Amino acid sequence: MQRHFSHEKIQTRQKVNKFMTIESSHQMQSKYSLIKTSDLIAKSQQECDVDERANWIRALGERTEPKVIKLLWDLRNNMENEHPFVQYEIKLSLHKVTNISSVGIDMFLENLSVFPNKKKTSQAPKILIDSNILEEFLLRNKTTMNQDVTKVVEWVLSEKINPYIGKNGVENLWLRVKDLRGQEYANRLIIEIISQFEVCEIDLKNIDLEKYPTVNIPTVIQVECAKKYNLDGIITLRDRDFVSSGWPYVYSPALFLEYVESEDSDLSPEFFKEKLAQKSIDRRRETLSINWEEEPLKKNLSFEDKLLLFQGWSIKKFEVLCTKKDLTSAMIILQDQYGKEYYTDSGFKKGSINALFTAFDKALSHIVEIKHELKAIYVANLTPGKEGAVTAMVFVRSGEEEVIKIYSHENIIKAYLFAYVKAIIAVYAPNEDSQDIYEEKELISLYKIGMRDFRKLNFSKVDLSDNEANLSESILIGCDFSKANLSGANLTKTDLTRANLSKANLSKANLSNANLTGVELDENNQTLFEGTILTNTIMPEIKIAVSGKSRIDKVVQLLEQIDIQKSECQLLAVHSMTTPTWWHSDLGMYFWEVSKKILQKGILIKRVFILPESPTQIHLQVLREQAEAGVEVRYICCTNAKNVDNHDLHNTNVMIYENSLVERNSFTTRMLINEEEENGYISYQEIDLKTDKELFYSIWKKSSIWKQVEFPNCPGKIIPHEFLNK
Repeated sequence: MQRHFSHEKIQTRQKVNKFMTIESSHQMQSKYSLIKTSDLIAKSQQECDVDERANWIRALGERTEPKVIKLLWDLRNNMENEHPFVQYEIKLSLHKVTNISSVGIDMFLENLSVFPNKKKTSQAPKILIDSNILEEFLLRNKTTMNQDVTKVVEWVLSEKINPYIGKNGVENLWLRVKDLRGQEYANRLIIEIISQFEVCEIDLKNIDLEKYPTVNIPTVIQVECAKKYNLDGIITLRDRDFVSSGWPYVYSPALFLEYVESEDSDLSPEFFKEKLAQKSIDRRRETLSINWEEEPLKKNLSFEDKLLLFQGWSIKKFEVLCTKKDLTSAMIILQDQYGKEYYTDSGFKKGSINALFTAFDKALSHIVEIKHELKAIYVANLTPGKEGAVTAMVFVRSGEEEVIKIYSHENIIKAYLFAYVKAIIAVYAPNEDSQDIYEEKELISLYKIGMRDFRKLNFSKVDLSDNEANLSESILIGCDFSKANLSGANLTKTDLTRANLSKANLSKANLSNANLTGVELDENNQTLFEGTILTNTIMPEIKIAVSGKSRIDKVVQLLEQIDIQKSECQLLAVHSMTTPTWWHSDLGMYFWEVSKKILQKGILIKRVFILPESPTQIHLQVLREQAEAGVEVRYICCTNAKNVDNHDLHNTNVMIYENSLVERNSFTTRMLINEEEENGYISYQEIDLKTDKELFYSIWKKSSIWKQVEFPNCPGKIIPHEFLNK
């Protein structure tokens, strides 16, 4: 018969267990240390007495064998029939074993048989879930992409598909989560994954990599796993990486969901592959069709048909001939719109482009007074192969004005000439200058050349998310990237002054040391803080309204990117601690771990805690812990915080990050504490930085330096001296 305990008695037992003496702890360890693990497991499963069952489970918390962790995990998942005191011991033991340093990803992967996954549903397709799906689901906020991956995970948990995952993906996911959330969280997550998924493993030595000359190694491994385990498909966020792998059954979350949620979807393995693969092919055809309609080369052909110049003039004809004496002869004819006037000129130079441009300038001099100077010209392969297209870039200066134009064509001479003509039109007839919209392949091809100067070019709507978009140290002044997808692009040390980034996706873009002065962004542009690297970035005057967990996530992201020496930056913070529980929550502990890393770099943190009138020991423990870690801690009673230079700060959280090395990288964040956080923001605006910094120093001056006093008759009870008279 199960014994019953009152709530008070359970609490008493928990306290006794938590604070039992070292002697009794050694006695218990000695009692169970000689018992085999298998016997401990058997005893814990057979024992009916609450006290003894709790003792056996507590003893299991000292063992790290995989079968012990599996048992504790199963007990944790089926606690509804357990006594509350036993439930407490299960949670405590599982917490202990998953925090031990020797318990990690290697142990789990070496003992997969101990953690058998759920039985497969024979009528459901077998799908390899890329670890980037789980990473998005676990680590991102509710973005558009996250909504799709969340639905995919729901399909996995509903057992409508049989999920598989690669071993390398599990390892990478564990390491990423461990860095962000800690070892215990990562271990618990991996137990859940290997219990739900079948882990695929393949030896790289058994793969003929020569069969995949243009495919990266992680993609090759996933394709080979899918073949080895006879899977029906792969769901991944990087489906374009698989295009040249020769394995067609690869789907994005959106495409998979579009199929499974349609009325005619069939999830039986014999139809799933065929129907979804066909849908994927149709989708790619649609994309190619859309791209062709906006294809720059098609626009170029239209331009080539007319060869328009400006003011009604056009290029009627041009030709380039090579001579035997290492000279090139070029000829060009300009014609007016009525066909009545012609100007024919020629040039003889070493090099076809030099000769052609010389001939063009001589002909142009009959129409306008030449005032421009050709400063530079570059070309890059747009597509590979002997018949591949190229993109040419021309840099022209006229007085103080600098003009850059690019042009793509299958004929390299035409690419050079038409880029030059576009620049000439912009100089002499700016009102007739057409703002061509360039594509990502033109931008990506040009980044390889010497001068990365793309100022004022229109790259609106480009999608760089799946390209090797290394635009580091480029000049993008005044460029139009509106509605562009720059997610993951490398934009380090770029000059984006006055660029238009409205509605651009900047998530995960690397903008470290970039200049964003005067950049046009959407109001509350959230993607700028979605994994974007902003280390020492010169920021625009931007302010976003963001509250709740999302605000903390974004602030932590910015703090993790601090990469400067001590004395060059500091953190100033005010924390209203009406309740200390936040610092002990997962989010609070995560924030504190990041703060400790900042302290380890030698960076100063000053924090004022606003305490209730009667602080508890838990309140004061937070102050003591931060002071011991190196934070300059001060505190003030909430009553006194209600009037600080005529400001009520008793329910306010403020944090200012000052970067003296790059002042425009400094930011401030604030929120109000009540039942629901409100009026939160992250701001790089100078007025907000000034206001919040003044408020901080106002309350800093009126607060007390942390000093702790220990009562002689109550060892361990510590209170700040300000509260001794209360």
